[in-house]
Amino acid sequence: MKIFNFFKKKSSENIKKEPVSYDFELTAAVLAYEIARIDGEINKEELEILMQELVSIAEQTNKDKSDILNIIESYSKNSVSFHDFIEDINKEYTKERKIELLRFMWDVAYADSKLDIEEERLIRRVADLIKIKDVEVLKLKDKAKNI
Repeated sequence: MKIFNFFKKKSSENIKKEPVSYDFELTAAVLAYEIARIDGEINKEELEILMQELVSIAEQTNKDKSDILNIIESYSKNSVSFHDFIEDINKEYTKERKIELLRFMWDVAYADSKLDIEEERLIRRVADLIKIKDVEVLKLKDKAKNI
């Protein structure tokens, strides 16, 4: 994915097939950013949850969290498809990681104590594309709703 190129060093050590540990967090942050902005505004609660994830990425990459947020915002504005993300998720992530990703997306969606129909549609679309069954998606939704 193009967005990850900003973070990766050009050394032969990083050419391994394994995904770098922050790739998961960055993927989650980009998708969560889409959830936060899909209803037309990113509120304080949604931004707080997202920034917690960015702190983790910043620590792993030695980048500033605001720089990471700017990259995510830019990627979001210029991206028309999640195809690259979905392809990488399906190739590289275990079912458990996929569920963690969906859990984080639901947490962001419910951060403002209301679920917008577009937020739910996007999460369900991602879940379908990464091959997580509806039953599991609904369980994650209920957990996020009741927090």
